[in-house]
Amino acid sequence: MRPTVLVDSSAWVEVLRNRAAPALRQSVEAALHERRVALTAPVWVELYRGVRGKRELQQLDSLRRLCQWLDFDDDCWELAATTARQCREGGATIPLGDVLVFACARRHGVEIIEHDQHFAQIAKAAKT
Repeated sequence: MRPTVLVDSSAWVEVLRNRAAPALRQSVEAALHERRVALTAPVWVELYRGVRGKRELQQLDSLRRLCQWLDFDDDCWELAATTARQCREGGATIPLGDVLVFACARRHGVEIIEHDQHFAQIAKAAKT
């Protein structure tokens, strides 16, 4: 079985709103089919705040039940703080949500499926 992946809200939005490039859609759908998709609180909050109506809320609740949950624990917070500082020292201003998702994935040893240039900047700056 292939490893678990944390799907970022940037990828979910593209897939759920039918705007995803074929490769991104296939990656997310394959991971869902193989039951190796994870969610974490920062992604959930970003998705939940963007819900537009009852149908999307039901879709999001169904999606959550299909995913593994990665706890955002104290180690994630420490890693996020260190990562955010490294990004700033490297000259990159990264949204906090992206730093949190990166830190959670790093903490739990999973890959990220994303559609956001910030993750490449974070990976370049992160030394942990």
